[in-house]
Amino acid sequence: MRSKKQISSIKDDEILFFMPEESDHAEEYLEAIWMIQGDKKTSATISEVSKRLNVSAPSTVEMLRKLEKKGYVVYLERQGVRPTAKGSAIGRRMVRNGRLMEVFMTEKLQMKLNVKVAHSFEHYMDEPFADSLCTFLGHPRICPHGYEIPLGNCCKGQDS
Repeated sequence: MRSKKQISSIKDDEILFFMPEESDHAEEYLEAIWMIQGDKKTSATISEVSKRLNVSAPSTVEMLRKLEKKGYVVYLERQGVRPTAKGSAIGRRMVRNGRLMEVFMTEKLQMKLNVKVAHSFEHYMDEPFADSLCTFLGHPRICPHGYEIPLGNCCKGQDS
């Protein structure tokens, strides 16, 4: 057991931080929708989202309704779901962050790709961190799976 002196000596930079798990789930749904449609202004069907996340259709509908209440998607009865600008930005960010981490793991750490680990980090990367990582990696355009990495602000002016 820690003494009072030990507890009172904990500094602000030692305080742990975590994001609620629910926000991670919301980001996964927005990421799935963005992956299904990219930057197009089309709808993603419930079955497409369910399949991508390996979640039942009723659970998918329930989460999409929650996301709609928060202004991240527009739920279109019998048509699917379309992200709002706010929802699309989050989905795009998650895709970019995850793919940058995949490149980092394979190219810089020279590790076998562990998608679960790489995509766990995507939720905790803010834009300045992602842009710094992207710059460090030389602004990669393709992830190890061969998919395009969405460009960040740091990529402006880079040769394609």
